[in-house]
Amino acid sequence: MFAMSIVQGIINIQAERNSCNEPADKEAPPVMPSDLVRVQPVMFFRDILQPCNVHLIKANWDEDAIYEIEQQHRDLVKAYKYEPPVKTILDQHDHKMKFNDAWEALGIRFATLRTFCGGLATLFPNSTSVESDFSILKWEKDPYRNNLLHLSLEGVFQSKQFEALAII
Repeated sequence: MFAMSIVQGIINIQAERNSCNEPADKEAPPVMPSDLVRVQPVMFFRDILQPCNVHLIKANWDEDAIYEIEQQHRDLVKAYKYEPPVKTILDQHDHKMKFNDAWEALGIRFATLRTFCGGLATLFPNSTSVESDFSILKWEKDPYRNNLLHLSLEGVFQSKQFEALAII
């Protein structure tokens, strides 16, 4: 049942588009601890956690776990302000820091928040996103390309980009 619910959830994923069929304007939420400490707890709850509540509940997160995410964010912000070792660690992080390395530097103290942020940062490749890319570029799959997720199709896609850029 768990596997079926995951598959059903993945099938329902759609590319986010605005009314003009352009990419959505919404930016990705912060998921790195060095970015999260700069988000006020009220804003974290309102802009990041609350919009995800329905999805979290559907993914079998109970209310205690959702509350723990909020509490761990508050604790992370407090630790950054009042614990010099945490501040030193997070101040060393830059845009090149990998997700796992950034969170492992903090240990297991914020495990639930890390899991939540990992879910926000995870992209599940599916044909919707790839077909959306092809639609934007006015390229369609032909009868010989049945699997849009195949690595060789990415090569074709990059080759067509190269040809298009060479004309310019």
